[in-house]
Amino acid sequence: MIRVVTYNVSGGLDTSAVASVLRGIDPTIVCLLERPGGGRLRTIARACNLEVVARAGRKGSGSAILADERVRVLASAHVPLSVPKEIPTREATQAIVGIDGLRLSVTAVQFGLRPEVRQTNREELSAYLDSIDLPKIIGADLNESVRSPVAGHLAGTFQDAYGVAGGSGGQTYPTNDPSTRQDFVFVDHRLRVVACWVPTEPPIDVASHHRPVVAEVEGIEVGTQLAEEDDRS
Repeated sequence: MIRVVTYNVSGGLDTSAVASVLRGIDPTIVCLLERPGGGRLRTIARACNLEVVARAGRKGSGSAILADERVRVLASAHVPLSVPKEIPTREATQAIVGIDGLRLSVTAVQFGLRPEVRQTNREELSAYLDSIDLPKIIGADLNESVRSPVAGHLAGTFQDAYGVAGGSGGQTYPTNDPSTRQDFVFVDHRLRVVACWVPTEPPIDVASHHRPVVAEVEGIEVGTQLAEEDDRS
């Protein structure tokens, strides 16, 4: 089982609380958004027995991928995303990893604040990922709700883990009185979503302006995968 977390940590609002939250989740892979600077990022990782395997962008607006000792990193890349002229550059972090006999593409990404920018970011990321013929996992803060166009497009291409296995609710923002589900784990159809939830226990209330999303995924046997694809068609 692979436990994946998407977590916007608000630039490292409270690094000790972030580390405490992640230790309680015991993740395999973390897609960290609005990451803190290098020193604070490494402090969070060490406190959770994780390693920073890839990062991109600036502190406070960039992204990073953290992983436990089971994960082998085979390659990593930065994916530039368009932003308005007055906004600092934004990049997604992408890595090819090996775990439990699987090779996966993992991406940590936060889309822009404006609807037209988010649509462009989605197109840019999709064009990049289309060139990678591996099962994909995307940890994303879309800056828009589950009912919005970009979320709908991604949910039509991938499995929205919470939509598949999370039940009702699942709001992630703002932390103290969440009203929208804008943080996601999107999972390739070549993988199975076993469970998904949004933790609510302290110190989540002080760690960040967002709540994390946790998804448990596993590989699908080839025969089972083909049968499920036939059912969908």
